[in-house]
Amino acid sequence: MKNLVELYYEREIQLFVLVSFALQVFLFFTGSLRRRSTNIFLSVSIWTAYLGADWVAVYALGNLSGVQESIISRRSQLPLSFFRAPFFLIHLGGQDTITAFAMEDNDLWLRHFLNLVVQVVLAVYVFWKSARRQSAELIVSGVFVFIVGVIKYGERTWSLKCGSSKSLESSPGHLYKQRFPELRDSDCDYRNMVSNALCSMFNVLNVFAARNLFGYSFPSVGPDDTQVDAKKMFKLVELELAMMYDDLYTKALVLRTRTGIILRCISHACSFVAFALFLASDKDRYIGVDIAITYSLFIGGFFLDFCAMFIVITSPWTWVWLKAAQKRDWLANLSWFLFSSDIGWPERRPLWSSSIGQYSLLSWDSGSDQPTRSCNQKVMALVRRSARLVGVGKKKLFWMSKLLDTKFLEVDEKTMEFVVEGINRIRDEFSDVASRAWPKLGPFLETIRDHFTADFGAAIVVIHSFTEEYLMNAAAAAAEEEEEEEANDMMEVCRKLSNYMMYLLVNHPSMLPLNVSSEATLAEAAQLMKVVRGRALEEMVDPCDETLREMVDMWTRLLIYTAGKSRGPMHAAELACGGELITFVWLLMVKAGLGDSEAKRILIANSACADTNTKEAYAFYFAS
Repeated sequence: MKNLVELYYEREIQLFVLVSFALQVFLFFTGSLRRRSTNIFLSVSIWTAYLGADWVAVYALGNLSGVQESIISRRSQLPLSFFRAPFFLIHLGGQDTITAFAMEDNDLWLRHFLNLVVQVVLAVYVFWKSARRQSAELIVSGVFVFIVGVIKYGERTWSLKCGSSKSLESSPGHLYKQRFPELRDSDCDYRNMVSNALCSMFNVLNVFAARNLFGYSFPSVGPDDTQVDAKKMFKLVELELAMMYDDLYTKALVLRTRTGIILRCISHACSFVAFALFLASDKDRYIGVDIAITYSLFIGGFFLDFCAMFIVITSPWTWVWLKAAQKRDWLANLSWFLFSSDIGWPERRPLWSSSIGQYSLLSWDSGSDQPTRSCNQKVMALVRRSARLVGVGKKKLFWMSKLLDTKFLEVDEKTMEFVVEGINRIRDEFSDVASRAWPKLGPFLETIRDHFTADFGAAIVVIHSFTEEYLMNAAAAAAEEEEEEEANDMMEVCRKLSNYMMYLLVNHPSMLPLNVSSEATLAEAAQLMKVVRGRALEEMVDPCDETLREMVDMWTRLLIYTAGKSRGPMHAAELACGGELITFVWLLMVKAGLGDSEAKRILIANSACADTNTKEAYAFYFAS
């Protein structure tokens, strides 16, 4: 046992440095995947690696200060433990693809700066303690690696500061004010779209910082090409949000500054000099395993730097800088080729999760009574039955229902079309006296009219329950209609939007203007649902295509109203989790000058108190 303990202490630093490097490789190649995925396993894996990488490096660096170099192996060779300290600083500097896992990490940049100072001092102490026993070439090589580590760690801290909420609010946005190339009409649509997205990034920054008071240009949608334009608009916003994600959660913003570029060049030069000195040093005095590990760290670091250079080259900012500022057409063409290829941002690949969360109240109310259930729902039903046996109430299982009953569906083009059409219609209502009439859903909306402003969350729950009941009755009737496909499409969009609003209520209640928590909202909505269900559904609505169209428009307006009430920090946080449809709606609304942060506000109904200093439209207008 004593020999095993001694062997562990001899190999501990070697093990930790390999684990630390493996975590860095994992983070480099998976850090940017989370913006296009809602997979929980992927998010947990990246989160674990993100925290574990810092923990391993800090622990090993602290442990190095207690390593006794007098411990000599059986072959009387010296360990290279002291040479690991600068490499741990490099690992603490993180990778270009991920500097922060969440916005909270950016806001805690001062803590990372304090850690930078402490770990640098600790690394200097390790060097000072071991310098007298090492060769001059190895010491100088370690000093150059140390410089690289300080630069890398400084880049990460700087990136965290630039992505913090305060920096976002106080940023002048000078990095977004660049010269942009004048594109020809013969250029591809995607090139023009990327150029337009780059031109609008200064406004996007102002939107996230809540400084844009009057909106900016929003192209109108023609009646003949609504679907095409809606798809292009979503792609444009997708590019803008992808670039904003890079600026908040990666080193992209720092590497666009002149200082950042100079520091990166110094870092690369120091790495090559350190490796050359290590090759020239006398390594016969050191353990062969340590030498092999050091070679692996150098070569692996060069490989990651090479891949990081490709990321910089494939950035749209690099393309526009080479195209407009430097007039290097062949380099700009190379950058665009890599950017539009499969290793960059090809047009066909979504830059966000392209999915919306779905939560149905039926899964919470009916539970095990549902005839067809997924694997998660079967697990939830089993948990409920087990909870009844031990006397656990249903409300205490709500957190598990949010986890197991939530699913994600793809955002189809039909949903995009209805959202863009809804935004355009509400925008036109500011200049048109006529408001949206509800000839079919009017009686139902009148029933819950007072609850729109009294408790918006409860109104969402009631409308969702009403929609579920209506769609079940309309599904059978749609099969007998001639336009079966169109009716099915509208029912699918209606169900998606209804379940998505419930998903926001249950999983992201901070994005909705709620009076109480989501759990309390569900409890209060139960009383309101009794009032609504007191009248027969057939008496309130007429099941037909016009009613279905109004139903889709109703949920579209509810989503638009909710997006107008949201704030930039909420959407910035959601970019790290795959993105949300409400973020697209929010940014499209700002482009149209709509929302609480703009000059044109949207009220939920005309019974709400109006501010005479701003223009207003109503999601639901009721005649006096």
